[in-house]
Amino acid sequence: MKKIRFLLLLLLILLLSGCHRDTEEAGFTIGVSINGMRSPFMIGLAQGIRDRAEERGVRLIVSECNGDGQVQVNQIMDFLIQDVDAVLVEPLDTEAFVPIIEEIDGKGIPVFCIDTSADTDAVKCWIGSDSVEMGRLAARYIAEALKERYGEYRGKVVDLMASLTTTSGTNRTRGFTEELEKYPDIEIVARQNGNLQLDKAQDVMIDILQANPLIDAVWCSGDTNAQGALQAMRRSDRLFAAGEEGHIILVSADGAPESLKAIRDGYLDACISQNPIGMGRVAVDMIIEYWEDGTLPEEKFYPYPLFTITADNIDSEEFREYGIWAEEIR
Repeated sequence: MKKIRFLLLLLLILLLSGCHRDTEEAGFTIGVSINGMRSPFMIGLAQGIRDRAEERGVRLIVSECNGDGQVQVNQIMDFLIQDVDAVLVEPLDTEAFVPIIEEIDGKGIPVFCIDTSADTDAVKCWIGSDSVEMGRLAARYIAEALKERYGEYRGKVVDLMASLTTTSGTNRTRGFTEELEKYPDIEIVARQNGNLQLDKAQDVMIDILQANPLIDAVWCSGDTNAQGALQAMRRSDRLFAAGEEGHIILVSADGAPESLKAIRDGYLDACISQNPIGMGRVAVDMIIEYWEDGTLPEEKFYPYPLFTITADNIDSEEFREYGIWAEEIR
């Protein structure tokens, strides 16, 4: 009888202490599904996740789908077999991944999103950049540059979009479009999807240049699109540095090493930088905090700060304090 009372008391203690779970003692495992390592941004994202997980004593199972949605679904399903405690995913599609995320959540495994998200409340939190604001910042920069060029807000611009199946791609275009509506004499003469693929962005931009003898500015929703646009301009004999006649104002997003070089060379005017390393670290911290005591941010979306890089501030202390992730990736 004494033995039974002792066991009941021990069980009660364990239940009362269960509200706080130590990740190292529990052998905490996070299943991570990301697009792939085809860009510096993605390398930085994975690096931030891995570095913070190592610092916090967390085990990771990392999968790359390399742009294949079905592969990503299969990889996420495999996490269930591998008995993960939480899932961190960069969904390729805002809608297609809703069923799988809801299924995982229904099994008591919390799902967090990074960079992009899925359209379901089953996602505990989405850690990323405010892509709508990113598009707005690009539009404002271009508008002011055109006013400096012409003395008024007018000109012809191109929207070289990212993937429209992701939240980041659609929101960058949305923010850019909404902001430019404030300037009725700035015309979007072409809007095409570069899909953040170098060859495709180059081919699309070549066609746009051929169809439009006058282009004042281009918004590239990602550094890979910007590199493709620069190659297209070079091949079309329309690449001129800032200050030269014929210069096309070019604004990109993310802050990859190639964009920093293009800013210094005078071909890229601005880059709305994210910090993927910082985002990866924050995501791991957030998952651990939720695991340990159920803490989540007040809002479902946790926006990581942005920084607009230009030739005027690229070597500034302000930029260094924000985090020059392009110099940190390895």
